[in-house]
Amino acid sequence: STPFYPQRTHQCGPAALATVLGASGVQVTPDALEPLVYLPKKRGSLQIEMQAAPRKFARLTYGLQPELDAILGEVEAGRPVLVLHNYGVPFFPRWHYAVVVGYDSQRDSVILRSGTTRRQVLSARNFMRAWDNGERWALVVLQPGELPAAPNKARYLEAAAAFERSAKPQDSRLAFDAAVKHWPRDPVAWVGRGTASYRSGDLNAAASDYARALSLDDSQAGARNNLAMTLLEL
Repeated sequence: STPFYPQRTHQCGPAALATVLGASGVQVTPDALEPLVYLPKKRGSLQIEMQAAPRKFARLTYGLQPELDAILGEVEAGRPVLVLHNYGVPFFPRWHYAVVVGYDSQRDSVILRSGTTRRQVLSARNFMRAWDNGERWALVVLQPGELPAAPNKARYLEAAAAFERSAKPQDSRLAFDAAVKHWPRDPVAWVGRGTASYRSGDLNAAASDYARALSLDDSQAGARNNLAMTLLEL
């Protein structure tokens, strides 16, 4: 059921990004994404733009651990994975974004949306060779409040913090709600939720979240300052 956008010239990155966004419920075309991620001077799309663009559509981007199991875990959870391949050689790289949509354990193969091919089947060996050459970069797109299949605390909180800078307060609050439910003893998660609560105008909730962070780690100077400012406003 993952969407497919046949790649046109300069649309490797935009087409792959439109694919994972579409699977996440965002209807957007490669043409609309091209100005956001395609760099004419580079004649392609860099990872930093690919990570940032989904935030404009109220989606988090989460970088996966560089292991095949991390990709397969997301696919098992029903979430396609955007990967960067390199089909070239060290002196002449050929970079290509594709989207993993399935795997066949019986045949030891990986299934992708890639280029102009709706269903590309690669042996796991060939997939790994191209992925290794691409330095094993992979990401998934998450809805606010959604966690990856095997969440890493540091990676997720970093993704939520990057998302918070441009997200609507209610979306940011959902992202940190998921964090405090999954890691209830992490003070950084509570600080993040407190900031989202503050931005949404719920000062009582913000004060409570900052106080919770300090009860877990009283060396959190940022939480102490934020709590003081929130109490002052109250």
